[in-house]
Amino acid sequence: MFDLGLARTTVRFVAHSMARKGDRLREIVLASLLSQTAFGVVAGSLLFAGAPLLVGHVFKIPSGSSGEALAMFHALAFHIPVLLAAAALRAALEGAQRFDISSAIRIPGSLASVAVPAIAASAGASLPAIVWTLLSVRIILLIASASAVSVVLIPGRWSLPRSFRTIREMFAYSGWVAVSAALGPALGSFERFVTGSVVGIAALGYYTGAAEAATRFLLIPATAFATLLPALAHSDSSGGRERAIAATRAARRQLAALLLPLCLALLMFAPVLLDVWLGPSFGASAGTALRILSVGVFLGGLAHLPLALLYGAGRPDLPAKIHIGEILVYIPLTYFLVKGWGIPGAGLAWTIRCTADFALYELVSARALGWAAPDSDERSRSRRLTALASGLFVVFVVAASIAHTAPVIAAVAIAVALAVYALTAWLGVLSEHERRAWLGLVSVRMAGV
Repeated sequence: MFDLGLARTTVRFVAHSMARKGDRLREIVLASLLSQTAFGVVAGSLLFAGAPLLVGHVFKIPSGSSGEALAMFHALAFHIPVLLAAAALRAALEGAQRFDISSAIRIPGSLASVAVPAIAASAGASLPAIVWTLLSVRIILLIASASAVSVVLIPGRWSLPRSFRTIREMFAYSGWVAVSAALGPALGSFERFVTGSVVGIAALGYYTGAAEAATRFLLIPATAFATLLPALAHSDSSGGRERAIAATRAARRQLAALLLPLCLALLMFAPVLLDVWLGPSFGASAGTALRILSVGVFLGGLAHLPLALLYGAGRPDLPAKIHIGEILVYIPLTYFLVKGWGIPGAGLAWTIRCTADFALYELVSARALGWAAPDSDERSRSRRLTALASGLFVVFVVAASIAHTAPVIAAVAIAVALAVYALTAWLGVLSEHERRAWLGLVSVRMAGV
């Protein structure tokens, strides 16, 4: 929320600067880093000061855990400036389309968010100790990001920006982006806040396990968004805009092909997956919520692509207006769904919002930027994907129905179906150019390893 749209603004400004041979690149990067760090300090200070209010009055935390909860919130306060500074540096790398470096730094951070708590908790560490350990990992990754930016973008000694003109220009662009930057995270986590406040901390723990399992898959569309945004930033002419729309449509087909088997697996086998990962109590308490969330993950993932198209075309006002309208409906809807249905209600509220995002982004992007009709080849590939998804769904349904009586047969059926899906999608859904691009991406990653 305290990013104020500067990360996405940085991506766009850096992309334009790179197109102009690095004009004002140093000023843009340093202005972004300075602003983000300053806002992080403000946000961290507010969280630190407001921790007693959160523990004592907002969340239903038992008195025996209040001391640990207060210490955890205090530790989290120190994360915020580190996270925002890292976001500024990552945006600079992504604006320069150095996704190889950005991913090499971001992936260890995502893995640490899961691995550090798992290892530390099994060793008996307290929540504050786990959060402090995560902070040390993130500081190391922040230093790595700064070193990478210094080497590939702005070599030499860093200093304060020579003037505030660049900061003013970035804020002038990021006005509407800031609205989405503030409301987007609030909308994205509001159902957790309501679950903790209305149902209780124990229910929040169950729901968070399901939500984390589902939303981890959003890293795939988030990567697609980060890749498309700088590439679409120059689509101002009508011809360029048509190519951007066509590229977004092709990216949506590829993203759907990736997300479909993952989301279908969550939809059909959510309780089993939670049982294996977190224990039987999670499967029983949050299995239904995870099934509902899987639908939201698929549609919310696809929503990243028209969103990137709108930002790349310089229309951040449209997503912001959608978020303003959504929050007026989403807040009371979430409260009533959680109050009436508990954890499944929280998952349903989140999925409804993701569905609305996808539908509204598609609608406003078509109305504002035009609609390029897909060619016959694109329509054919989309039909093949639909047929493949339908077949995979049928196999998953049958496998789920016989899983208890014939688990080996069910597992074999799923494995064969996934292999057929992958091969057919590779040959029939992806074009030859797209296959070459994916093979090139894999070869680059393997060479890097």
